[in-house]
Amino acid sequence: MRAYAVTVLAVLISLAASDKYTTKYDNIDLDEIIKSDRLMKNYMDCVMERGNCTPDGTELKKNIPDALLNECENCSETQKAGGRKNVETSCEGQTRNV
Repeated sequence: MRAYAVTVLAVLISLAASDKYTTKYDNIDLDEIIKSDRLMKNYMDCVMERGNCTPDGTELKKNIPDALLNECENCSETQKAGGRKNVETSCEGQTRNV
């Protein structure tokens, strides 16, 4: 579940606006989200429609399917780097938890 949550957050910074995703949320502190079980749970509850969403969570939920299906082709370089970081963090977490 945590791996999925981090993967979902990888797309958090890739929020839609026209053909490219907006860079409005590119400055979100992903490290803070990853380290916080509370924040991770809040974002997951939003995406899974089990809780309320913040404005950035709403954008994530709306755009994650497109970003995942299209390999983040509409992402900025910052968003792609954030996605890679989250996937790497997720993999490290899974290794430690095995």
